[in-house]
Amino acid sequence: MEIGTLTVEAFRNLTPSRHGFHPRMNLLVGANGQGKTNVLESLALVSGRPSFRTADLADVVRSGEAAASVSVRLTGDGAGALGTLLSRGRREHAWNGKKVSRLEASRKLPIVFLTSADLGRLGGPPSERRRALDRVAVALEPGLATEFRRYEKARAERVALLASPGRPDRDALSSWEEILSISGASIASARRRQIGPLARRLAETAVLLGSPWTDVSLRLVSDLPAEGGLETLAEALRGGLRQSEGADRRAGRALFGPHRDDVTVVSGRTSLATRASSGETRTLVLAWALAERTILAEAGGALPVFAFDDFDSEWDPAVLTRFAEALPEDGQVFLTSARASVARALPLPAGTVWEVAAGVLSPAGLLPGRSPVVSPAPAGRQERSEDVLDS
Repeated sequence: MEIGTLTVEAFRNLTPSRHGFHPRMNLLVGANGQGKTNVLESLALVSGRPSFRTADLADVVRSGEAAASVSVRLTGDGAGALGTLLSRGRREHAWNGKKVSRLEASRKLPIVFLTSADLGRLGGPPSERRRALDRVAVALEPGLATEFRRYEKARAERVALLASPGRPDRDALSSWEEILSISGASIASARRRQIGPLARRLAETAVLLGSPWTDVSLRLVSDLPAEGGLETLAEALRGGLRQSEGADRRAGRALFGPHRDDVTVVSGRTSLATRASSGETRTLVLAWALAERTILAEAGGALPVFAFDDFDSEWDPAVLTRFAEALPEDGQVFLTSARASVARALPLPAGTVWEVAAGVLSPAGLLPGRSPVVSPAPAGRQERSEDVLDS
């Protein structure tokens, strides 16, 4: 599956247009503020992802317009048309003209993004690391999305009951806490299943990118037991919720449960949030994004689209070279850069260069691609080329 064409209307500064993209590499170059990131943001929104720049969808609508629209035509396996209509308080998705949910949109067009908003992931709030793990969990276990919705609704209702004047209705409180326990146990169990495979891929990719930290892994920090089946986790949640009722009422929020989980990057027993340098942190965040892409490909049978904004800004040149070399020859990639000469000099796969100026995308040449390195095959066996990220 690749994005064959992108059509935008009234989206930020992008000129209303329809563009056909290269099925492998698309390098968007241009000065800052010209619209490169807007292109990636449009892809995020049409694919069901939240914007990585704003929580208010009205921000993406060009001034004077009522709504913005983005649509893509997908080619290859899963071909079809995916679109979204965006305005303040309104977001609708359609697949081949039929309304679909955001989750369905994300499954039609799986994309892994790496933007400036991700660079503080290791030392930032736990919610960002949690979401990164949950994206993998929901992609591999789609039914989990329903459990998240149930959990968040029950959490809000329970907090509201505890905050109401007088003694809360015990039957109503118990009902919401039971939903919290069952859905929360499903979420907690899925995180425990998926963190191991993601951590292994992170470690492998960190080595490929030359990270100086060895034995990199992910550690789940949780109020709940590290091990145990659904019933064990649910019972732990029931007990914890009962014990925290008084504190929750005083605080006006829920102080116990999987919504407080954290995911830390460690090397051995050392947390890297404060030990890794700025450059080392960037390398680990990039390794995490590539690991996410690979594990989703293993589950879905094809590489998701990969989008990396401002990919060569303030990055170590050696890391960028290893990143370019590690990109597979298959799977579609979108990179943005304000330094065209630097980006063109990297050993990127073959593709198209696009110049972005004042919201207009124009073809600006081709990337010739790199010469594949093929190791000599053992006698009597046919040579075989394998992607470094899938080794």
